[in-house]
Amino acid sequence: MNNGVLKYLSPAIFASLILLYYFVAFFTQEIDKVFLTIATFLFAIFAGFFISRQGARYSSIREKIATFDGNMSTIYRVSGHLGTDAQAQVGEIIKAHYKKILESKSWDYHFTHKSSTLTSLHGFLEKTIGSKTLVSLQNMALAQIFGSLRDAQLVRKNMVALYQERIPRFQWVLISFLATILLLVLLSIPSYHALFNSLLKSAFTFAIIVVVILLYQLDRLQFFEGTIGETSAQDVVSIIDGKK
Repeated sequence: MNNGVLKYLSPAIFASLILLYYFVAFFTQEIDKVFLTIATFLFAIFAGFFISRQGARYSSIREKIATFDGNMSTIYRVSGHLGTDAQAQVGEIIKAHYKKILESKSWDYHFTHKSSTLTSLHGFLEKTIGSKTLVSLQNMALAQIFGSLRDAQLVRKNMVALYQERIPRFQWVLISFLATILLLVLLSIPSYHALFNSLLKSAFTFAIIVVVILLYQLDRLQFFEGTIGETSAQDVVSIIDGKK
């Protein structure tokens, strides 16, 4: 469930929970409040830790994407010193890379599919330059391009490592187990034909569900959709198209 779907479904889910708790009596005996306190504490501790860790991972990948895209923009701009035709061909290679991201609307497309962008750029330079004698400015431009390609390769390796640092299955089991216990304890709070209790139970239940969904989105890095990944990719394409 992405952020857009969650945004539109939230009022319906919350209203449904209120009606459910108001008209349905789940337990005839209330569970000791100590269980609610313990369950809430443990869930908050573990969920907070995992969200903090995944949030730091999200920020790191966001910085890496900006660095990688910056290198691609630099390669395109500097390649202009090698000639108009060379810059146009470099632009086509880079655009093909970002076109797949924009068409699939998936910033991690080149992590889940084979990518040959950097290899193609190296091959193009070898084919185009070869053993040609270049003037001083062209030599400097070529050195800058190779430096950006090297940096892009290192950044990509770092992104791949960060991309794979997801929450292990055991930790997901732990979060699910604690969330289930907390929801069951909440169900024991009397709310049958009690509007205020129904509202409170619905709010707590909805909050637990949202926390788990947000943690899942952070783990899968789905916050990038329509923001960092797509916007950054479109910016590079706009530079190549001469719009920026």
